[in-house]
Amino acid sequence: MNILDAVVFYTNDIDKIIDFYTYQIGLELEYRSGDKYASFLFDNGVRLGIKKAAEKREIPGSQTFFLSVKNAKIEYKNAQKKGLKIYKELIEETWALEFSVLDPDGNKIEFVQNK
Repeated sequence: MNILDAVVFYTNDIDKIIDFYTYQIGLELEYRSGDKYASFLFDNGVRLGIKKAAEKREIPGSQTFFLSVKNAKIEYKNAQKKGLKIYKELIEETWALEFSVLDPDGNKIEFVQNK
C-alpha cells in the first residue's frame, strides 16, 4: 500500500509561514534550511514541506490540505479567537462539519470533523 509521506507548499516569506504553522496551527517544526525551506510534522508522521518560491511553477496561495479534527466547533472558535483569516465559515455537510482558513500566502487549510 502506498502511504502519503509529504506535501509541499510554496511561500513568499519563510519566517512568517513558520510562525503561522507553529503557533497558529500547532504543527511541530521538524526542520529548517535558512530562508529556503521548512518541514512540519503531523501527528501521523506525514510531513508538510514549505519552500520559498523560486521557480515559475511554484505559486504561493494555490494549495489546499485537510486536517481531520475531533471537534470542528471548538477548532472554529479557536481560529476566530486567534484572528485567523476564515475562508469558509463553519458548515454542516451530510458527511462532516467543516470550515477553512487561509495561511499568510493564501493557501487553504480545511478543518474537517467527519461524521
